[in-house]
Amino acid sequence: MSDDDPFADLGETLEDEPDDEPQDTDDASESEADEETPSQEPVERRNPMTDSAFSYEAAKQRPFYAREATIEDFDSWLKYELERELNQQGYQNIVVREMTDALLRTVVEEDLVDEVAERFEQARESASSESTE
Repeated sequence: MSDDDPFADLGETLEDEPDDEPQDTDDASESEADEETPSQEPVERRNPMTDSAFSYEAAKQRPFYAREATIEDFDSWLKYELERELNQQGYQNIVVREMTDALLRTVVEEDLVDEVAERFEQARESASSESTE
C-alpha cells in the first residue's frame, strides 16, 4: 500500500474471486484442474454453481436514475426473490453484477419493448393526473 494513496490496493481486496480458498497441492489435482492445449495457456475448469460468470473488472458500472421507491422494490426483489431462487437451485457466491446482467439481458433478449413502454406510459399518465388534481 502506498502512503500517497491509501486506496491503491482496494481493487485487490474487492475482488470476489475466492483466491484465498485452500488449494489442493497434489500434482494430480493440478493437472486435472488445468488442461494444456497446444499453443494455448492452461485452461482452468470453472464450476458454474460456485464461480461467477464474469469478473468485477469485466463489468461496467452505470448509474440508474429511478425513484427511491422503485429502487427499494428492485433491491428487495433482487435479494429476496431472485437471489433466493438461485440459492434454491444450488448456486453459490451470487453477486449483484451477475443478477443485474441477467436482468438486462432478459429485457433485451425477450424484446420487452411493449411492456416497458406500457410502464413508461402509465407513469406519465399517473403523473399527469396527479398534477391536475
